[in-house]
Amino acid sequence: MTSTPLHFDGCTAVVTGAGQGLGRAYALLLADRGAQVVVNDIAPEAANQVVDEITAAGGTAIADHHTVTTPEGGVLLAEQAQDAFGAVHIVINNAGVNRATEFVNMTPETGRDLFDEMIAVHLLGPCHVLWPLWPAMVEQGYGRVVNVASGAIWGLRGQAAYAACKAGVMGLTRALAREGRYHGVQVNCVLPWAVTGPSPDRSDEEFGAIIATHMLSEKVAPAVVWLAHEDCPANGELFTVDGPRMARLAWIATQGHTDLDPTPESYRDHWDQVMDLADFTVPQSTNDHMRNTVMPAFTPPSP
Repeated sequence: MTSTPLHFDGCTAVVTGAGQGLGRAYALLLADRGAQVVVNDIAPEAANQVVDEITAAGGTAIADHHTVTTPEGGVLLAEQAQDAFGAVHIVINNAGVNRATEFVNMTPETGRDLFDEMIAVHLLGPCHVLWPLWPAMVEQGYGRVVNVASGAIWGLRGQAAYAACKAGVMGLTRALAREGRYHGVQVNCVLPWAVTGPSPDRSDEEFGAIIATHMLSEKVAPAVVWLAHEDCPANGELFTVDGPRMARLAWIATQGHTDLDPTPESYRDHWDQVMDLADFTVPQSTNDHMRNTVMPAFTPPSP
């Protein structure tokens, strides 16, 4: 079966944290498929090198060195992109940093500093980039946003601050997708797994061969680039991208146990029902959860 190649001719893409690793892979593939790419990274030499790679291959790109951790940085990034290429069609919020620290080793002071740093780059970073670009996407009636979360949200030792912020990115994605769908702006989220540096709790003995062979940035990039394409129908979705494997993730709600006069004992005695995953719904929004999961629990069955 022959499929038509996906191209991005005439599209401008902003990729944050694109000087290395996953961001670099996204930028290179987008440029290879015809997009004009803004390679953002606070490491000037790294961003410039990626731009050189793209232009040497016949693509079009510029480097941007502003930080996404401040509102001013986001505005300056947006202005540089628009001055160079006009309209921005794609934003990949990839910039990030990871500092493994177990919660027990945090003090109120060091813990707050770590959380502030993680929030600034991972949770506020996408907002700083999108605040100046989102209105233009809405006005032009088109946009594709891919936010990058992390599999650390499943639970990873030493990653309390990082995982908390990445979970926040997932919630941000869902909210923006509900707003953007009225204006042709689609927002999705990926949880990529690729080896870009050391990570806690990774067992080379158990996963080593698979990680070294398959969990590579260039294997993750095609899934992210697909989500950035105009043909992709997804909106408000979450995907795990484990190297060359892409799978949909969902927040589900079990049927649970309803007791109109609840006591702690009633939940204890029906705990299996609360936890039963055999029958569940996949809410698409808060209202959808109320409509399809909560309300039926209070509605008497038809005679």
